[in-house]
This record gives sequence, C-alpha cells and structure tokens, in this order.
Amino acid sequence: MLSIKPAPVAAAFILLTASCGTRTSGFFSGPLIGREPGPGAAVEAMAPELTDTLLNCSFDDVTDAPFGPDCRFEVYHGGLHIDNSASGEPLVLLSTAALTRDGTVEAVFQIEESSPHSILGLVLRAEDDGSFLLAGVNSRGQYSIQRCLGSMWTPVMGLDPFETSRLLSYDPASIELAAEIHGNYVDFYVNGQLLQVVRTTMPVMGRTGIFVDGWTSAVLDRITIMPES
Repeated sequence: MLSIKPAPVAAAFILLTASCGTRTSGFFSGPLIGREPGPGAAVEAMAPELTDTLLNCSFDDVTDAPFGPDCRFEVYHGGLHIDNSASGEPLVLLSTAALTRDGTVEAVFQIEESSPHSILGLVLRAEDDGSFLLAGVNSRGQYSIQRCLGSMWTPVMGLDPFETSRLLSYDPASIELAAEIHGNYVDFYVNGQLLQVVRTTMPVMGRTGIFVDGWTSAVLDRITIMPES
C-alpha cells in the first residue's frame, strides 16, 4: 500500500474539495495496493510531537469538541449533528486524538439522510485532507476500504455486499464502526461483527477521524480513540 507520513496532532476540521477526485460510489473491489517493504526495511518513526491520546466523547455536553474548536457542526440532544446533505463532496473531521501504537477507533452514527451509495466511515493514518485510509460502509449493505493519497483515490478492498450475512441491514438507522489497529493490520468491525482484516505495508497508527460522504446527514453519537494499554 502506498505510504503516508503522519502529521502532528492538531485540532482540525477539513472539508474535502473537488480535487479529491472520483466519488466514493465509483469504487470497485480490488487487491491490496502498494509494495512490500524490502528485507530489513526500517519501520517508519512516528513524528516526535505525535502522542497517544485517550478520547471517549459521547457529546453529553454542548461544549464537547473532539474535532477542535473550529468544527462548524453543533452538539445537541447527545450528538454531533453533521449535515452534509446539501453538498456532493465528502468531508472529513480529524480528531484532536491520535494513535502512535496499537489501539482502537470507534464511531457510532445515526443516519438521518443518505443516498444508497453514500459512505460513513473511520479515517485512519491521516496526514491531511488528501491523505488517509478510509474504512466505511454504505446503506446498500456494502463495505469499502479506500486510500486517499495526495487527493487521489485508490481502492484497497471492499464494496462486496454483506447484507445477506445480516451484518448490516439495507438502509440501516444506525451504524457502529470499529477499527482495531495492531501494527500493519486493521480489524474492521461493523455493528460488532468482524467484517474484514486489512493488511497494509506499514503501521496504520497516526491521526484519526470520521468520514461523511456527500448528500448525507448523520448524527455522531460517540467517538472513541483508545490506545492499547
């Protein structure tokens, strides 16, 4: 898989621009992208200013700001109301928390409005608004693992239907996503069920966040970022 270097942790809200390329709905199932590291390749060092952060935000307080003080969406009724229904472009909210070692990233969404192909997901190993790994699902009962690198989208794996396995009903009202990160692997869970184990060519630790596709309105009930003890 193409590699990206993690950036320092900072409170950030990022709206992906049209330069981010093909819409997520156009992606297809494909093999793992990237090159295997050669024998004896050194493990990339994390930036010294990037540190583990424990975050467990359920938006019980209107002042909760896990995505920094500049986030333009409001907290009320126990959730962060993310309205991207008027835009065809996806958006990313990068958390103020990050992982520099193994850990878990979780998000619980309530879907208010979404077209069938629109994806809600977890953002892992983010460098900026154009470089991250996305693990998400749509209301068609499909999952998708994608890489946005330098604002260019590439498929990693996914868009296989899993509705028949009853892991996610068609057009669900809520979705719980979890990524258990251990070194070069991500165990991707949907509604408590292990869906896919993703192997990368380098550790997935780094900045974290959430992804909300275009034409989608959702409420984020909880976000948890928990380094392994």
